[in-house]
Amino acid sequence: MCGKQARRFIFLYVFILAFLLTVGAVFAQKDDVYPVYQIESGDFLSLVAIRFGTTVDEIIAVNNIPNADTISIGDLIKIPSLKGLSGKLVTDAVQIGDTLSSIAIRSGMSPEDILKINRISSRSELYVGNTIILVQPETISPFAPVSSFNQGETVLEKAVQQNVNPAELRKINQLGGTWDHTYRQLVFRKLDGASPAGKSISPLFANLELRSLPLVQGETYVLEIDQARNLSALAGSLAGQPFRFFDDPENTNRKIAMIGIKADQTTGLTDFNLQATADDGESFNLSQKILIEPGLFTYEIVTGVDAETLEDHSNDIDRQALEGVTETSPRRLWGSRMSYPVDEPYIASGFGNRRTYNNTDYRNYHSGLDFGVWTANNINIYASADGIVLFSSELPIHGLHTIIDHGWGVYSTYSHQSQSFVTPGQEVKRGDTIGLIGNTGRSAGPHLHWEIRINGIYVDPRTWLNKDFP
Repeated sequence: MCGKQARRFIFLYVFILAFLLTVGAVFAQKDDVYPVYQIESGDFLSLVAIRFGTTVDEIIAVNNIPNADTISIGDLIKIPSLKGLSGKLVTDAVQIGDTLSSIAIRSGMSPEDILKINRISSRSELYVGNTIILVQPETISPFAPVSSFNQGETVLEKAVQQNVNPAELRKINQLGGTWDHTYRQLVFRKLDGASPAGKSISPLFANLELRSLPLVQGETYVLEIDQARNLSALAGSLAGQPFRFFDDPENTNRKIAMIGIKADQTTGLTDFNLQATADDGESFNLSQKILIEPGLFTYEIVTGVDAETLEDHSNDIDRQALEGVTETSPRRLWGSRMSYPVDEPYIASGFGNRRTYNNTDYRNYHSGLDFGVWTANNINIYASADGIVLFSSELPIHGLHTIIDHGWGVYSTYSHQSQSFVTPGQEVKRGDTIGLIGNTGRSAGPHLHWEIRINGIYVDPRTWLNKDFP
């Protein structure tokens, strides 16, 4: 073969090889697997790229997007940085009792993939209320916690106890070996029959839910626990405030605690604790960090109040009187939500506002709603729900003050009245006239100061007017 022919042969060989490699690359690219993300309101490709650790150009290339401006809410786009994963990416909040291991088992993902998707470097970042991204499983997880490891208990012993193959138990619980578990670590297994309903973090609970995460200053929350076994003891706390559990009349196995977050509660991570003991002696103990986010409050100046009501001794009298009101009915008396306590509900001042009185420091916050007086005909005060009157007397700050117990640690209060028509121990119905609007106590003019308290914590009454509890 002459030199010229050899060069032609080499050129042709290189050309064919390059063509085959190109075709192979194209086919390989078509066969690549990526998870998809659904565009939500407010999303931009740049934000999506930052969230998943990729670039806008890579997203455009993988999805063959001709124009980034054509992306619409609801569109599904492939995420190039997560190549190899399959499914739809969804956001979720870390729940009470969640660990990297339990999230992985329920979602069918590996712990490494969860860390990768969420760009988490430390397991301590998985605090309650933290928003994480998961690949949504095609079906509900068939696995549920049925037990937990006792001190010194082996995988083999637990497998025999649960009547399951040790290898299967290790696989379900993603254990690296017989040694790869800790004391009180939950043991998951596949249940017979239908997939388990609800969410459990312990064999003692059939379901546990803290609604509407993350927590926000000044808001109300409901903690529900369905017993899988009869509990002889159940207790807990959030930010140092103990829970009060009550029986749900509609479900004999359900315990409910109403939770209030202070309007001036320190934001960030705080402590959540839960302890339970079953009749058979098995116990559960959880300590976990939970996120509290700031509420949206404003600042306001209040002038013209009696200077004596700003004195420390006045605050002490009010505080001691109100702290002593802790009695509550074991029955839920409020129905589902509260009603306005006045005829013409003009809100003159909102809940949580940071206040200065007579140009003092902003060291107070408004613990309720102020309803102004429009006309002489709208001075009646009404019970906002069924309940039992616990207190009706004069206080330095709240003035003529009435407290109604609505059960389960929930109270409504009515301040600055000119007259009260009720007495402690009296049962009232929603809409009963209980007093008249006045200007007593720390007040700069006639108005009703209306509060909702949960176990002594003031929460936003507007939420109770617009949302059903529990």
